[in-house]
This record gives sequence, C-alpha cells and structure tokens, in this order.
Amino acid sequence: MDLSSRISELLYHYDCVIVPELGGFVTEYRSARIDKLLNVIYPPCKDLRFNAQLKKNDGLLANAISRADSISHEEANSIIKNAVEQYFSELDEGKPVIFNKVGVLYLDSNKNIQFSPDTSVNYLLDSFRLKKVFAKPVAPIVEHETPSVAIEEDEQELQLIEDEELNLREEEVKKEEEIPVISIDRKEKNPKRRWIAAAALIPLLFYIGFVGIRSDVINDGTIQMSDLNPFISSTNSVYSERGEVSSVDFSENEIPARVAKTIPSTVDKQESETSEEEVAPVEEKVIVEEATAVNTYVAPQAISLMEYHVIGGCFSEESNAQKMVDKLRTKGFEAFIIDKRRGLHRVAYGSSASRKEALELLLRVKEEEQIEAWLLRKK
Repeated sequence: MDLSSRISELLYHYDCVIVPELGGFVTEYRSARIDKLLNVIYPPCKDLRFNAQLKKNDGLLANAISRADSISHEEANSIIKNAVEQYFSELDEGKPVIFNKVGVLYLDSNKNIQFSPDTSVNYLLDSFRLKKVFAKPVAPIVEHETPSVAIEEDEQELQLIEDEELNLREEEVKKEEEIPVISIDRKEKNPKRRWIAAAALIPLLFYIGFVGIRSDVINDGTIQMSDLNPFISSTNSVYSERGEVSSVDFSENEIPARVAKTIPSTVDKQESETSEEEVAPVEEKVIVEEATAVNTYVAPQAISLMEYHVIGGCFSEESNAQKMVDKLRTKGFEAFIIDKRRGLHRVAYGSSASRKEALELLLRVKEEEQIEAWLLRKK
C-alpha cells in the first residue's frame, strides 16, 4: 500500500508525521518573504524536512489509516510495516522512493537516506493556498520626451534613486535672471532715451555685484535664495570662551553624537579672533584639560578631486561637527568636515569623483545610518 496520501493529509494538520522504522516528516513555519534579486514574492509556508532518527511509532499514521479504511489498529500497523519493507527494498536497489505531494527519498554515496521535498505544495492552511508571485518592476511615467539611452540592468536602480532624490531635496537653487534688453534706435535723434536706458541698468549692475560679493558664488559656484534679498544682514560666527561643560545640547536639526570627555585646548584661529567688545569678561576661572586632538584634516587637493559628497549634518559649532566625524570614523566611514558655509560646518560621510559611487554610498547611508542624508555636488 502507498502511504503518500495519508502522510500528505496529516501534514496539513500536524508538524510531524512519523513512519515507524523509516523516519519522520517534519514541517517548520516560514514567514512570507521577497526575493529582490529574482523579483519573486513568496507566501508564508511550511518547510518540509525528513529526519531519519524519528522511528518510534506514535500511532498517528496508524490511527489515520485505521479510520480512513475502517480497519483495526493492528491491521493498520501491519500495512505500514509491509510498506516500509518495500521502501527499503527499493532503496537498496538504488531506486528512489517517491511520495506524491511530499517528496523523494534516495540513498547518497555513503548509503545515507536523503530527502528532496516537493515545493509545489504548501501545507500551511493559513496561507489560503497562495502561490509565489513574480513581480515586474514598473518604470516611472515620463511626461516629456527624453532621448532613449541604453542603461545596464545594474544601473537602473541607481537611476531611480537619483530621480527621487532630485525631486525630494534640492541642495542648491540656481535661478537664471533674465536681463531685459532695451532696444535703442541708433537713428533716434533724441539722446534722452539712451541716458534713461543706461540709468535703468546701473541699479541692476550694482545689485548683481552685491549678490556676487554677499554669496559664495565666487568660491564654490553656489548661491542661496536668501543671498538675493539685500535687506537680510549676514551674521558672522563669534567665539565665546566657555567653562567646564557637563552636557551638550543639540538643536533639532543637528545629529547627536557622544559627548567628549575632554575639552580641546585650542580653537580654530578663524573662530577665535574676537574683539574685546564682543566677548564679555569672565570672572570665574576656567579650567581646561589638555586633550589630544584627532586629525580630521583632508588635503585640499584630495577634496578638489571629489565632486560628489554625501552630507550627514551641518553644525554651527565645530566641536559638534568634530564629534560626528569621530563617531562616523569608528563605524568605518571616511568622514570629514568638508567646509564651512554661512556659519555652518558641513560633515560628509565620504566623497567620490564618480556620481555612481556617491549614489551607492548615499543608498547605504540611508539604509543603515541616516535617512536624512543627501548628496552635494561641489565643483
């Protein structure tokens, strides 16, 4: 008698079905999963295995045969015994033993019983007989016509991430100003129109020069919207000496880092240059412990070769930026303070001359470290 049908029925309701003197078929729950490489979605299921050490008769299979065929328990055990003898006879002859909807038993080169399960059957009733689904990537809808470019499969995901980053966050806003052209008729005899046109251009030229001096467009080729407003005054960072610090408060836009146990004894020369009127006299004696400074200097030549930078945070105080650099370096990132812009020290996870490598680093940082990280292009 073939025991396949009875074993298959019991596996839907029990986690272990033992065939006396042969072995036990054991199931184990496995949750739903997604294979991102093959784009396949698998429903929850029971993984089926065979354990040759489970040979003791627990009566489950014999009871199922007895009730299904309306025979005694002793007759059911006799049927199981005869079937097992037939299975071992086929295995000794080198033939596989096939259990329909369960799997195949066979002997390996060392005469050990091996099992290959039938993955087409899901014995988990809670899965409602769901089958695996092949997901197809959906390309974004492009409203305007763009030239078709052959992109390799390994670069398509990076291209999608790049488009999303450009839509969600723009670090620099470049605004082109259209200068009105006043047509001057050379044949016009009245010279007043020429003077009026020249007078109209003078304030515009002064405004353009003011924006160029106020912003960082000369240094790094970037400009902010606030630089276009002549009525907003820019404030310079002023260093004020502190006493002992027990804790550090961070603003909501800054990234917390471990508080240093010692206070550096030296301050950047550019920040420490203050006049006597700007710094209030300190009556209490300040005790400053000497600490070994961590070198975070990156050669200007190396930075100039890197056009793309993954930015993790901006800090008004250099000490907080330094703490974030130290924390990121302990995690394996080549972090450094890239520059100081409008009073804020910008900290980079890393830099690259290749846009593709920078996007790969940005994806890794967003998944493992900080979702708010963004990409800066600095020529």
